[in-house]
Amino acid sequence: MNALANMDELKLELKKELRQEILTEVLDIIRDEFYPHEEKIRKEFIKKVEEAERRVEEGKFSEYTLEEFEKRFL
Repeated sequence: MNALANMDELKLELKKELRQEILTEVLDIIRDEFYPHEEKIRKEFIKKVEEAERRVEEGKFSEYTLEEFEKRFL
């Protein structure tokens, strides 16, 4: 009886580990497909983001609608 209980615990632990492995793999695939690698991001865009971060730190910031943001930064 004790051996069966141990087998059930082992099965549950294995299922948890497999779920975690599968989730990690799926997330990696999603990141690769939908998020550009850093080297693929245009340097101009990075400079604009850094400039915006600097302005926010200085207390200078603006609010944009989605359309205004896309025109200005993308």
